[in-house]
Order: sequence, then structure tokens, then C-alpha cells
Amino acid sequence: MNPSYGKLVNGAIIHAPTSLNTPSGVIMNPKRLSYLQAGWKFLDLQPPADPPPEGKEYRISGYTETPTDIRPIFKLVPVVSPPRTFSKLRLINALMSRDLWPAVRDWLDASGYYDLFVAAQDFREDHPQFAAALAAARTRFSLPESEIIAILAEGAAD
Repeated sequence: MNPSYGKLVNGAIIHAPTSLNTPSGVIMNPKRLSYLQAGWKFLDLQPPADPPPEGKEYRISGYTETPTDIRPIFKLVPVVSPPRTFSKLRLINALMSRDLWPAVRDWLDASGYYDLFVAAQDFREDHPQFAAALAAARTRFSLPESEIIAILAEGAAD
């Protein structure tokens, strides 16, 4: 595969091979002219020179073609942070340091979440069961949001 040359097929780039079969024979490590004659185009995939503004990143939204080149069309999109993963041990330690673990453990058991808690190795904030348990815990324990944020920050896995 040669990442410098390609074709657009249904909006996706297909990279050129490293050798070309021609009527005259196989061309190993073809030059630009050989690729162009075989229907491949130069891939100019450089992102914009200006860095994106704070909180944004460049994403390719499509491509433009000339007779010899393919260039991406970049658009600015918000940076999306991946969902956090929480360590069970760190969450327990954060709750214990606030003398909340016994009450939370009893509530997990009474609410039917304890078996899930025991079975899980860790938790992702985008998992529906974690989100439901967290919403229920917010209601049950009436902690200030700043305290919940601090507990979750301490419980985040590295």
C-alpha cells in the first residue's frame, strides 16, 4: 500500500498499491507520473496550518478532487472527551474517607445494585446501569453536586 496515492470509492480513500501492473510489465515503486497514468491521485491530506481554537478539533467531512489530487475538506467540531471509567476500589476509598461507604453499601444492597457492584470490575459513566444508580444515589443521599463531582474525580481510573 502506498499512502501517498489513492482513489475515492463511495467517499472513502482506497490507497494505491506499491507496484503497478502495466502492459509493459510490473513497475515496482512507481513514480508520480506512473500513478497518475494508472488513474491514481496524489493524496494531499495535510490539516489546516492554523491550530484549531480551544475546545475544537479538525475532522474530515469529505474530499475534493482535481485531475491529479485528492484533498480533504476539514470542519471544526467540538472536542468530545471519552467517557470516564471508575475504579471500584477508588470509589470505595473516596466514600470511606467521607464516612459514606457503609450507608452507600446498605443502599446498594437494598436497591438491588449490590450484586452488580460486586460483579463489575470497573464502571463507565456512559453505561446505563451506572447512570441509573448514580441518579438514584443523588436523590437518596442529597449530597451537594460539588461533593459528587469530587467523589467521582477521586474514583476515576488512570
